[in-house]
Amino acid sequence: MVKEHSYVALFKCRSGDVITRGRRFVISNGFYAYVGSCGNACAARIVRHLGRVINRRFWHVDYLHGVCDEVAVMILPYAEEDVARALLSKFPGIPGFGNSDKRRDMTHLFRVGSGDKAIIKVLHELSRAIHEGLREVHAY
Repeated sequence: MVKEHSYVALFKCRSGDVITRGRRFVISNGFYAYVGSCGNACAARIVRHLGRVINRRFWHVDYLHGVCDEVAVMILPYAEEDVARALLSKFPGIPGFGNSDKRRDMTHLFRVGSGDKAIIKVLHELSRAIHEGLREVHAY
């Protein structure tokens, strides 16, 4: 049995609007974590999402590049929805962002730190929140 994998992409964002197909999301200055599914070709998916030149925007994460720069990626041996729920218990989410295929989730984009924090500190807090949140999610 193949275990599900997901990834968390960490972005440093400037204040601005992210306009996707039919939706507008307001982003404030700070660090944001986007949760995605690895699928069958995890590395290729991550490279595509984090590439600066995207010929055809399809996923919500593709639209972040107007106001955000990618800074790190974590690949996790957990299902995308479990990671999103774990982060939602610890960080404010951007409602309706990136969860169109997971309607039970509120969002897959979370503000995880202010813009003045060090990246390493944000990564440490993000990792701790994921693991603590997953313990809570799986306790039920």
